[in-house]
Amino acid sequence: MPIYTYKAIDRRGKTVKGELEAASELEVSTQIAKLGYTPISIGFKTDSIFKKKARKASIKSVIIFTRQFATIVKAAVPIIEGLGILAEQSEDIALKEALHQVIHDIQEGQKLSDSLSKHPAVFSDLYVNTVLAGEAGGVLDKVLLRLADVLEGEEDNRANIKSATRYPIMVMIALILAVMILSTWVIPQFAKIYSGFGSKLPLPTQIMVIIGIVIKKYWYITFPSIAGVLFLIKYFINTPKGRLWWDGLKFKMVVIGPIYNKLVMLRFSSMLNVLYQAGLPILRIMDIVKITIGNVVLAREIDLVKKDVADGKGISGGVLASKFFPRLVGYMISIGEKTGALPDMLDSLCEYFNMEVKTAFRNLTSLIEPIMTLVLGVVVAFMAMAIFMPMWNIVKILR
Repeated sequence: MPIYTYKAIDRRGKTVKGELEAASELEVSTQIAKLGYTPISIGFKTDSIFKKKARKASIKSVIIFTRQFATIVKAAVPIIEGLGILAEQSEDIALKEALHQVIHDIQEGQKLSDSLSKHPAVFSDLYVNTVLAGEAGGVLDKVLLRLADVLEGEEDNRANIKSATRYPIMVMIALILAVMILSTWVIPQFAKIYSGFGSKLPLPTQIMVIIGIVIKKYWYITFPSIAGVLFLIKYFINTPKGRLWWDGLKFKMVVIGPIYNKLVMLRFSSMLNVLYQAGLPILRIMDIVKITIGNVVLAREIDLVKKDVADGKGISGGVLASKFFPRLVGYMISIGEKTGALPDMLDSLCEYFNMEVKTAFRNLTSLIEPIMTLVLGVVVAFMAMAIFMPMWNIVKILR
């Protein structure tokens, strides 16, 4: 339950302040009266719950809530009552707390979209602006269902990415552990034997010995250095120049680049579709898509598209002129603008890229396996050479 702060006067006439956990302000007033205090003011404690903790709700919980909320709106249930029911049955703590605060804000006379915007860790910019459009157009239930479909698609894509990258990550971890164990424990023992024969260690063995020395004797420098390099890379990526470079590189990566391009196009089409059909002004839609697309390079291209829209050239002109948008996207939007059937074209684009992304993820494993097999073979061959080449040299010396 949410936490409320209160200011009251006790029986001696002194001002007291405190906090109470309650379902509503009325319950707070009742508890204060039981203490023998006269309430002066009651407020919602946003600092401790939302600003300091800023819990993030799970996407699945938000999707379920969105579909249930759409059903409640369609059934003409009062919003405050409906949100109260959904808040009580939600098992997600962050979502539950956010909904309690939203109910409080609506009771104070605020709009639903304004109340949702106070909880960015739970409701994204896309979510808030979509609800805003639904409120303005009187089609909140339909907009919420479309929004739930978009969020569900995004969650499925995240799950597919995790599933596709699980195998390569496990293989790389196993290889790193194998190299560390061999270089720190196995190879040094063999190296002592080899050196007793007065023979020079082969290059692969020397490299493994050096790796073992670095890990075993200078671990206090090695591991902090690796962590520092990773931190610097992350810091650079978070800078404007670094983020621009990184977001541009995503489109050019081998194997990953084409899949990422399809993912971004699906996100662009879905966002444009849901916001356009919600009835938002096209310039406002471009601003929202630019912010929520998740790629700085593409956001700049969308900014150029927005300028063309402002000049009366339409969306398709800027999309066709961009090298980051596939030609199909520009042509489909152009047909939709000319025929007045842009929503239908956007629906078709969403279906097309959704199928393309699913096919790409199905094929990703078959593309990754040969690469990982090659990497695994090279590393294993190198470690085998580091162990067996000195043995062959010893056999030659003995002969």
